[in-house]
Amino acid sequence: MIQTKDPGRTVDSPVAEVVRRLEVLRPLRGTPVPHFRAKVRDLVVVASSSRGGSSMLAELLRSSPHLLHLRGELNPLLRLVGLDHPHSGTGSDALDAAHWHGLPTRSRELFDAELALDAGSPGTGVENLAVDAAWRLVVQWPGLDLDPVDLVRTAEAVLDRDLPRFARALTGGTGVNPWYYDLPGESPGPRPAGPPGDVLLEEPPFVLPRPWRPANEHDLATKPLVIKTPGNVYRLGFLRAAFPNARLRVLHLTRNPAASINGLVDGWLHHGFHAYRLDDPLRIAGYADVRPADRHWWKFDLPPRWPAYTAAALPRVCAHQWWSSHRAVLAHGTDHTVRFEDLISGPHGRADAVERIADWLRIPFDGPLKRAATDGIAATVSTAAPRPGRWRARETEIRSVLSADVLAMAERLGYARDDHWI
Repeated sequence: MIQTKDPGRTVDSPVAEVVRRLEVLRPLRGTPVPHFRAKVRDLVVVASSSRGGSSMLAELLRSSPHLLHLRGELNPLLRLVGLDHPHSGTGSDALDAAHWHGLPTRSRELFDAELALDAGSPGTGVENLAVDAAWRLVVQWPGLDLDPVDLVRTAEAVLDRDLPRFARALTGGTGVNPWYYDLPGESPGPRPAGPPGDVLLEEPPFVLPRPWRPANEHDLATKPLVIKTPGNVYRLGFLRAAFPNARLRVLHLTRNPAASINGLVDGWLHHGFHAYRLDDPLRIAGYADVRPADRHWWKFDLPPRWPAYTAAALPRVCAHQWWSSHRAVLAHGTDHTVRFEDLISGPHGRADAVERIADWLRIPFDGPLKRAATDGIAATVSTAAPRPGRWRARETEIRSVLSADVLAMAERLGYARDDHWI
């Protein structure tokens, strides 16, 4: 470990090397909006459990030109400044206002600059795509000896508008494994048995670079910034402090417990979704024995009281993740609620749900947003093809972990009748 200026905070040396490499890239990425966080006026947090459908909802909302987004999730930026487990000291994903106020000035500046360069909306040009790809690869593969300037040159040499082909070509000479990306179809070589490295900043499946238009000062004054990371349900107080001049609104995305638990089980057994490397191996039945190369890795969000589940059966772990996430959202308070089931109920149900969100956001429901809501989008970060009632293949296992607390939460969220669980 190496020590930062804050004597109470440590950062893994590979992360410090990532910060150094990103500093090399920063002049190539353009000029960030100064004092970015202070200029955000409207912050919308999509709050959900992991595997609750937030990736799909965020991708739908990205089609609107009236919203701003991050290119990926918030976790990598938090890890760059030591606000992750175990460095935060909370023992989980939880962060509060004190974590922001206690952050060293240099770390605040780094966080602000990286947010400013990351925020924006999907674009059409590819002029900055090579630099964006280099940034993303440096963050995704901290254990590889990747020269950021060489990465830019490599990306420029193979750059085209077919992003999946671009990603595969770019990874060919770097030691990067394309299996850890959300690419359509099969990747070459065997499916990996373990994580992409011992230190991770971004949770796989990794984000692909895409044409992007960075946010400017006018955008920040007129458009909501939407952020989507499931672990943010435990960081709402932190986010309120980090964006001092923004109205913070919580968009609560719900999904019935059976489908959510089933999705989480699928994710734990997937070759991605590694979140935290633990010193002691997990003894989770149905996980550690099935994926022994992953037994040191906790997947998805890290809720409070997670140590009590390190030797539990996998569905029970997943039930706790679902329950704990929604408990945290309700404890904070929500401003609008949408059911994931409505987003997959067909064109009319999805369009109605997205139109209600647009009305709540006070943005037009027209043009590309209306088309995306009506026509649907391709599956995003999925482990299996979506279909109604897919959880029933594990029905006995899942029903065995629907505790009184889980069922009470389901009823509170409007899922009292399990014959409506799809």
